[in-house]
Amino acid sequence: MTPRGLVDLYVLVFMHLETRELLATRSTRNPDSAWVTKQAKALVNHVAERDEKPTYLIHDPDTKFSTEFKQFLKNRGIKPKMLPIRSPNLNAQAERFVQTRKYQALNHFIAFGKTHLDYLVSVFVDYYNKHRAHSSREYLPPCSVEPPPEYETNKLDEIHCEEHLGGLIKSYERIAA
Repeated sequence: MTPRGLVDLYVLVFMHLETRELLATRSTRNPDSAWVTKQAKALVNHVAERDEKPTYLIHDPDTKFSTEFKQFLKNRGIKPKMLPIRSPNLNAQAERFVQTRKYQALNHFIAFGKTHLDYLVSVFVDYYNKHRAHSSREYLPPCSVEPPPEYETNKLDEIHCEEHLGGLIKSYERIAA
């Protein structure tokens, strides 16, 4: 919602399939091939310091993923892999994240402009990466390396509730001794 009425805003999401870690870009009203290439550069900069760099990037057959975009990735050692038309099952993890973000967060808000939407998305991605358990990772969040310690019993005064997105999403953890 903007002073001019309803507008469509687009967000590009990159997901590391093994860990389920996400990187969501800032939104735009006009997602063209130059914008997509700029977001790919941001991804490469984001993972530059990591030991394991991406080797493949799976993307839709959208025309926004131009030759310039593909050439940039190839120059950085990343092989672009285009999915066949109408094949959401081949990109199920990313499709599931879009659905999760929609149902757990965005459906509960009216985003009042680009800045507000970017804030909502960034808070949800932060929650998703640092707190949300994933069954494929033995119920660890994407950015967690070690499982939390196991305890025999939990007392209510030892539990801390952390609220995300204004209390819409809550996560619980044991208070450090």
